Amino acid sequence: MPSKVLIVDDDKTTREGLAEFLEEAGYEAVAAGTFEEATRILRTAPPDLLIADVRLGPFNGLQLVISSPQPIPAIIITGFADPVLEADARRRGADYVLKPVSPARLLDLVAQKLSASRPGFGTPRRWERKPVIGGLPISVDDTPARIVDVSYGGLRFEVQRKSPGLDTDQRDSLSITLPTAQLSVKAKLVWENLIGEGTWMCGAAIFQDTPEWHGLVDAI
Repeated sequence: MPSKVLIVDDDKTTREGLAEFLEEAGYEAVAAGTFEEATRILRTAPPDLLIADVRLGPFNGLQLVISSPQPIPAIIITGFADPVLEADARRRGADYVLKPVSPARLLDLVAQKLSASRPGFGTPRRWERKPVIGGLPISVDDTPARIVDVSYGGLRFEVQRKSPGLDTDQRDSLSITLPTAQLSVKAKLVWENLIGEGTWMCGAAIFQDTPEWHGLVDAI
């Protein structure tokens, strides 16, 4: 079953052309011309990825990310550089891309966002993610961090560090510890995005499936 991509742009030629391009690349593309139409789709038939223009009448594409009932991978496309809006987008895990975007780069971004959002790219999400309001303090390989959302199969977390990324050995075997619950599980880092100065948003898949972890998710 192909991944579904929602394209939101108030320019008909742009959104229809992008939808056709993605369909030719093997994706299921759904196009919306207004913020209201896109909001309805996000609520009734959530896609796997959102691609939205910044300017949508009185709204902007980032508001779709913020108002989505469930966390959604997103690519925000704009013809205007805006450092404040870009920083806000990256804080929320969205890529912020300036036009013109080459077809090859866009396809790479789409594949990257979809792969990062769910281990086993191309298969439906097995578990609903639960947002953790205010964040839940954890330790990732002895580094303080906080959980942003969580499911039986994985979690997203924010962590402060200066290094540009983790090496292969670190990525494949993270130790996630919750001091307050006296719980520790093993996980694999799937993706990481720099969202602020020294702040990284990361997605990890839990591969040590335990009743204690399920109990934690149920309690949230």
